[in-house]
Amino acid sequence: MNETPPPSLALSPAALPDAPLADALRLVALDGAPVLLASSTHSAAPPHRTDIWALPLAGRGPSGAVATIPQLLPALPRWDAAAADGAADGGALSFVVEVAGGAVNALVRLDGASGVRTSLTAHRPFASFSGPRFVRGAGAGSLPAPSPGAVSAVVDNATAVVLEAAAAGGGSVDHPIGECIDVVVLAGSPGPTAVCKRVAPGASRGGALPGTVRVSARDAAYGAAGAEDAPFGDRRVFEIDADRAGGGLVIVATSAAHLLVAHRPAPGAAFRVLPVDAGGADPATFSAPCVLVTDRTVTLAVLSKARTPDARALVATWPLP
Repeated sequence: MNETPPPSLALSPAALPDAPLADALRLVALDGAPVLLASSTHSAAPPHRTDIWALPLAGRGPSGAVATIPQLLPALPRWDAAAADGAADGGALSFVVEVAGGAVNALVRLDGASGVRTSLTAHRPFASFSGPRFVRGAGAGSLPAPSPGAVSAVVDNATAVVLEAAAAGGGSVDHPIGECIDVVVLAGSPGPTAVCKRVAPGASRGGALPGTVRVSARDAAYGAAGAEDAPFGDRRVFEIDADRAGGGLVIVATSAAHLLVAHRPAPGAAFRVLPVDAGGADPATFSAPCVLVTDRTVTLAVLSKARTPDARALVATWPLP
């Protein structure tokens, strides 16, 4: 029996505010619709800051500036966003932000409405944390159910962990995942899934080291619970993102010459790599890939020519079968 040919994902431009300084993208679901977030870091002279802007892709959700993050150093911070607790149908956002401190980076959670900052890594003041991301699907009937606001990150550029708030308002608790230089963790049943980038030889691009992608099921303590999958084989990639698609998984990654997208319809099924039409843009200039699944529709976004006058976001949508 022949499988249905995979769809060709056609990228098209989306206008970005402050485009010449755009350096990162994220996709979030608000009011059931995808909202594209873009950051721009102003680092030419103190006071340094990073602004985050929102662009609703389906006509619903916040628009314009949604957060301003003051910073001491001119580094481009890595960050992630999610609907604030209990606010999935509103416009409130929470952010987790990498705070550069020279040799050691810390992580803070930022309430986009109030500006209140909460340290996530004060319990390990001499460790350096990078690449923070909210655990997607936390509290959504997953087993185990991570606490709302659970965050994955990489410690000392070598090991991935999940940070969860301790009981009775204590500090964060680390759950080790293993060797990674970038990681996305997704809650699910019977357990979470970790999408990990492992370091590979080669030159970095835009500050991102090359690596290979490995996917693994995890148990209740986030330990390995089965064999790893390699959705792109041993192809070297730079940046990754992933989201749950029902019981399946969608992964997006930038490589030297392509935007790579893989779909697995269910746990244990084979990954299928989908063709991408870059719409005339050069994939060698792509960075900050992101993916979001809402109502069985996949939305992809990627940044082309970051921090140049030609910077723009490219977006594609794909209905799941």
